[in-house]
Amino acid sequence: MLDFLLFLGVLAPAPLLAIVVLAARLRGAVRRDGVGTFAARIRAAWRDGTRRPVWPALIGVAAGAALLTVGLGRAYLATVTNGPRWGFDVVLLSIVLGLLAAAGCGAFAGLAAAAVARTRGFGAGTIAGLLALVAVAAGTVSVHLPLRAAYLAVPGDFPVVANLAGGDLLIPFEVFLAALIWALPWPVLGAALGARAEIAGRRHAVRDVWQLLLDLATADLPGNRSAWGAALRSELAAIDPPAERRRFAFGGAWAALRSGRPHGARMQAGGVALLVAGGSFAASRWSLAHDQGGIPGFWVPAPSALLLAVALATAWRDRSFGSGLRAGVLGGIGALVAILAVGIPEAVVWMRERAGYLSTGDAVPPTWQAAVLDVLRPEFVVVMIVFWAVGVVGGSALGSALGRRRSDEPDDLPAAAR
Repeated sequence: MLDFLLFLGVLAPAPLLAIVVLAARLRGAVRRDGVGTFAARIRAAWRDGTRRPVWPALIGVAAGAALLTVGLGRAYLATVTNGPRWGFDVVLLSIVLGLLAAAGCGAFAGLAAAAVARTRGFGAGTIAGLLALVAVAAGTVSVHLPLRAAYLAVPGDFPVVANLAGGDLLIPFEVFLAALIWALPWPVLGAALGARAEIAGRRHAVRDVWQLLLDLATADLPGNRSAWGAALRSELAAIDPPAERRRFAFGGAWAALRSGRPHGARMQAGGVALLVAGGSFAASRWSLAHDQGGIPGFWVPAPSALLLAVALATAWRDRSFGSGLRAGVLGGIGALVAILAVGIPEAVVWMRERAGYLSTGDAVPPTWQAAVLDVLRPEFVVVMIVFWAVGVVGGSALGSALGRRRSDEPDDLPAAAR
């Protein structure tokens, strides 16, 4: 059941919405131009999505990913044996950070797709965004494969970690590469956002990155704030000095992200906190009574599905990705506070009952301080935040799309993925 909740709350929404976006776009293209022009449109999208300045930027992305992999690889190998001294599992934390990096790459590819789509259309934006992910993967692989070959050839030259099986030392980098599959839907959704103007028969050139930043930050404000967002964009257009444009864009984007808190968001966050607290307590006592190995199986999937529902419902009601995102973030803060508030005293209970650590149940903490610090281990906190955030973003995108379809707004479904 919890595995199903994890799939529902994390893995399903973004791919589902991307498939619907592509289907809607393809259907519209076939109805407008016929099947015979389909191949020509694909070739045109490829040409527009790879011509300058896209392909030089892709080379830069690949080179940057390679250099970053070199630096991170050296840092990882230099610190991987220090986990027991530091009180956490360096390998597990590196795996979790790899998942976070993959999510960041998805956001980067979505922004790249949005920027290209604003000037060259949905197809070109999708191609550019997907190629950005390919460039990241190529740069990482160009460094990782030689390192993997050296590790397999001369394992004695590498650190020895007692709790890892042979060949698993470099698994965080392989997890990152596999997790890039998660990022594949976001170039499609980013291109749909950037191409919204194309639907109305017009395209807007991206003057600079500051315009793109403010455009995306204000593109999906609730109805009572949309005029304010348009005024911000018009004011930025009248500013010429680069330093002033940068300051205004950052200030406007930050104000847009903080403004427009959805109605009832605090009550929703409180409800999420209560449900997560009750679920954590029940899972802890059930696991304790049945000699189970801790409750990390509750910490990730159940709140992910709950936050997905909150973000989806809010975005559907307000027809706004931003509203769903803000509601989901507030709910996530409430969920994290609830887990820590319940987990810390429950960790002491588990120690006193001689059941082991609350997180795993595989050993008995020597002191109550050790039991409490185990709940606060960074790898556990980060993995929760990563999966919850993916659920919130996916729920917000899906909810805003469904909300716009419900209201029969003139923008098509792809434009709702904002």
